[in-house]
Amino acid sequence: MGYRYIEYKEKDGVGWIILKRPERLNALNTDLIYEFMDSVDRADNDPNINFIAITGEGKIFCAGIDLSEVARKEKPEDSGKIFGDLAKLFKRIINTDKPVILALNGDAYGGGAEMIWTADIVVAVKGSRLGWFEAKWGLLPPILSGLGSLIIGFARAAGIAMTSGIITVEQAYDWGLITKLVDSKDNLAEEVNKIAKAIMENSPQAIRSIKRVLRSVKTSVIVDLGASELERLARSDEAINAARSFVEKRKPTYKW
Repeated sequence: MGYRYIEYKEKDGVGWIILKRPERLNALNTDLIYEFMDSVDRADNDPNINFIAITGEGKIFCAGIDLSEVARKEKPEDSGKIFGDLAKLFKRIINTDKPVILALNGDAYGGGAEMIWTADIVVAVKGSRLGWFEAKWGLLPPILSGLGSLIIGFARAAGIAMTSGIITVEQAYDWGLITKLVDSKDNLAEEVNKIAKAIMENSPQAIRSIKRVLRSVKTSVIVDLGASELERLARSDEAINAARSFVEKRKPTYKW
């Protein structure tokens, strides 16, 4: 199957899923999300694939949801649907039977930054940044607000989520969100292959059990609550108007 926004390739037992919309900073629109889910299915169901690696083309890994698509929606339920689709994508990644390695080739924002929680292992290029800007656009980062608060602490998670904050991957590494840092994106594939090789030296039965335990934690009620709250907010006038202000390149304003 050919994709428009995803490049899928197989090499040395690794199924590579590459976000391929660099002119839009790999922002997630509906078509990209559905191609993404299909490629995850493809890799997960292929007996020749032992690992799934996710990365991006260009300088930015992923800028999150494409707010210009949200702004074009005429009905609130349509605005909410794209975020519901994003939640389905996240759950699909979490529910894979095979180890998932996220290879951050650059900055990740919004839904792109949220994706780090869905992977088993995260490799990032030094100097990259993670940003959660959802509150600026009338939304919330669902996984950071829930699962993330248990990993990095309530105060850190609240501070980042409520201020639409940015952290470096070096900070993320210190906080336990990143597995490995590499000097440049040219080193990403090599590092992914090293990790895959190291995993394959261990019992496949043990790896499946580790995946099962990790999955049970990530798909907890905390994550589900965040996803449902995000979809609810996306249907609100605040979020829709904020998306339109994004397209019009003006700062959204809110009445407290």
